[in-house]
Amino acid sequence: MNNKLVVVADLGSFKAYKLEASSLHSTPRLELIEELNLTDANGKMPPELTELAGRQHAPMMGKWATPWGERHNIELERKRRLIKQVAHNLSALLSRDGSEGCYLAASKEISNQIIAELPRGARVKIEKIVPCDLTKAEKVDLLRHFEISKPKSIGPHLLTVGAQTRKSPTIRQQL
Repeated sequence: MNNKLVVVADLGSFKAYKLEASSLHSTPRLELIEELNLTDANGKMPPELTELAGRQHAPMMGKWATPWGERHNIELERKRRLIKQVAHNLSALLSRDGSEGCYLAASKEISNQIIAELPRGARVKIEKIVPCDLTKAEKVDLLRHFEISKPKSIGPHLLTVGAQTRKSPTIRQQL
């Protein structure tokens, strides 16, 4: 577990942490390596896309039967583009960092769509998916949600001799 990433994302932000877990530390640690705020998520629509821009009714139809020409799918298109952007950032991070595995947390609505947009090489590296929005969670909560615990170390009661492992004699056995 020496080179793993923990990624949390939603349609507005993307955070990637490097998981540092070794037998020397008492608990695993998360180090923030990348944080992005996706600009399209909270931006305002340009004036040409607002509800009153360019609307004129046809003179023969009257006021109420006018075809307004609303763009119903603009929010769906914006969501689709943001999901593609999150998937692109995740695949670039996995290929650039050379990580062995990845844990992903995204809301239930978008987690499957993000996975579908990833290339096969990046999809294989994802070990665990938590369908929850954890972008504002503390590092301790992230470790708890992913069930990451202290790595197992060799206890003091075991002795390693060559390739064999045997129990060390207890104090009573020594006396």
